[in-house]
Amino acid sequence: MLTQKPNSPLQLITTTETQRHGVRLYIKRDDLIHPLISGNKWRKLKYNLISAKNNNIKNLISFGGAYSNHIHALAAAGNLYNFNTMAIIRGEEDLNNPTLNQIKKMGMQLKFVTRLEYKQRHNRLYLQNLQQQNPQALIIPEGGTNGVALKGVAEIITELSQQLDNSHFICTPCGSGGTTAGLIIGTQNNTKVLSFSVLKNANYLIDEINQLVLHCGKPKTNWLFIDDYHCGGYGKITPELIAFIEQFYRQTRIKLEPIYSGKMFFGLFDLIKQGYFPAGSNIVAIHTGGLQGINGFKQRGLLPTDWLD
Repeated sequence: MLTQKPNSPLQLITTTETQRHGVRLYIKRDDLIHPLISGNKWRKLKYNLISAKNNNIKNLISFGGAYSNHIHALAAAGNLYNFNTMAIIRGEEDLNNPTLNQIKKMGMQLKFVTRLEYKQRHNRLYLQNLQQQNPQALIIPEGGTNGVALKGVAEIITELSQQLDNSHFICTPCGSGGTTAGLIIGTQNNTKVLSFSVLKNANYLIDEINQLVLHCGKPKTNWLFIDDYHCGGYGKITPELIAFIEQFYRQTRIKLEPIYSGKMFFGLFDLIKQGYFPAGSNIVAIHTGGLQGINGFKQRGLLPTDWLD
């Protein structure tokens, strides 16, 4: 089952703006891959899980925040495919956190660390020490981004080639850069990848994405990093963003969450209104899943408990 390709559906969306500007907008519904391991989290985890199985590794360790989609998906994958999973979580435990409660029910062990220690998650010596303490474990980076993860993301392009004759633009939200890099690696130069940052002051990701792409082959320039729609930073929301997501849901019955996909679509529609895309363009937006994150906003009182229900 691990080797099975998701083949998520491609859905055409027609709105007043797409009709006015003569573009076709398709949504790659990676949110429908799996109810718990959805979107780009499945794509990134797939070959990590296969590698672990092939090498008889039973234990998986990774890092994340208290509402992390990646950690939630890793816990679900561990439960489904019989791995022991552990997450190093930034901050103190909140017994009311819906994400952490679901994760614990799926059997994941949680280790809460200070924000100071969490900053060491990319430090070579820190990771070496963690590996020595857990010699039989595969350590997966925060967000799931590593070399084998890019292979899984690039399969989106293979699927698209079977679903659409030509994708002129492919759009994705960007948090750690792995999904963007995987899409760039998979595309030909006649397709442009638009990477919508969900972080503030995240231009450092440009270099990280270029390094990931270069590590897998030749450098590519057919992509653009867009940092105008982060709405104040990671996990930050604005009334305009929430109103857009609500309107989008009324029009399409497709749910977006306000951390990743919501911001990407918010920015994408703004670019359509500005006439950024030439008439006749095929635009593919990747729905990266992560809808479980909505519950965290509801728990903290940032969204109504019946939002999008």
